Amino acid sequence: MKARRPWSTYSLTAGIAFWTVMAFGGSVGLTSASDGSAMGSGTAWLRNTPFENYLLPGVILGTLGVGGAALTALLIRAVRAHGRRGTPSSWQWYFALIVTLGHFGWIAGEIALMWDPVAGLPSHQKSFFYGFWWSFGLLSTANLLLVFSPSTRRILGGPAGP
Repeated sequence: MKARRPWSTYSLTAGIAFWTVMAFGGSVGLTSASDGSAMGSGTAWLRNTPFENYLLPGVILGTLGVGGAALTALLIRAVRAHGRRGTPSSWQWYFALIVTLGHFGWIAGEIALMWDPVAGLPSHQKSFFYGFWWSFGLLSTANLLLVFSPSTRRILGGPAGP
């Protein structure tokens, strides 16, 4: 009997890897110039947020990128070793859940905190943000849901499904 391929886990790996690359790029842009000039924005966009400049958001985004890189490596290792080793440790699945919740929380927080400043931007800038938010909102939601797929739970040692 041919083994089934864990497509949902492959999809999660690709989604997390893409999120991670983008997080590292955004982190460099935010931390390299905390006034926002490297990203073509200003600190006025941060009004009504808990941040005075972009340094701390850049550090947080970089931390999410490090978590995503570790998760990507863990997923690749787990998929390659699937079926050739004993039962995986459940910490791997919980780590995946924490990272995907962090990514989801980042984009949800960005939308919540930046909605009003973005609404006042020229239409081309507003369209960029809305498109970015839709794309990463859907990607973050998909990644979070894929963590709960049977193949991901099995490969990473997560709890048994319903």
